[in-house]
Amino acid sequence: MNKEQQKQQSDVVIDVGNTRMKVALFTDSKIDGVLSISNKATKKVLEVIDESSARRAIMSNVSKLRQELLDGLDDRLEFILMTPKIKVPIKVDYRSTGTLGTDRLANAVCAAKFHHKRNVLVIDFGTCIKYDLVREDGTYLGGAIAPGLQMRFKSMSKMTKRLPLIENWRNSDKAWPGTTTKGSMVAGVMQGVEAEILHYIEEGNNRYDNLVVVATGGDFTYFEKAFKNIIFADPYLTLRGLHEILIYNMG
Repeated sequence: MNKEQQKQQSDVVIDVGNTRMKVALFTDSKIDGVLSISNKATKKVLEVIDESSARRAIMSNVSKLRQELLDGLDDRLEFILMTPKIKVPIKVDYRSTGTLGTDRLANAVCAAKFHHKRNVLVIDFGTCIKYDLVREDGTYLGGAIAPGLQMRFKSMSKMTKRLPLIENWRNSDKAWPGTTTKGSMVAGVMQGVEAEILHYIEEGNNRYDNLVVVATGGDFTYFEKAFKNIIFADPYLTLRGLHEILIYNMG
């Protein structure tokens, strides 16, 4: 975020994940800059706000709420804390709305806004991988939640006595059949996720015509090359969805 961008009147959008958070400045409904930092870096977030001319903010949080950050936002801005009960510009056809992840809801709002009159399958590669459907009339239908990459690797190591914890791998490690234990584990996780992706794309196409597939989340980079012709990548899908919700509630 450069100084010229920070001096413009902006909205602040904060997406707090399990380990990291993204802080974005929006001017004229466009992203001016995005900062990705530890979700404990409250001081840095407040510094960014103080250096900007922002007057409004929205925050989505899937981790433990930090009172210092909440108080700092309340002191500085007109502030909305994203909850599953917030007003959104789409219809939500989901039974347990009280437990609906705010990131999933924001993704659905963005999908409906920027892929108008298209059926959308949203795949979010975070700590968990979320597969969500938004119908062409702007109705969020729900989806599926599956373990993310690190969760799969950690569970194999934690729940067995001899399998190692895999933290780094090369693309060549995922070849099947794996000729080492590490290779076999990487192949199992990566090719398992690829097969999972193909399954939900096939199911989506079988049920809905005119389907577009949109992916977001940091771990999609591991699959972008394999699916570049059938999946549209949008790294800021959640942030843009949150900003649409901010506008809908504050005008």
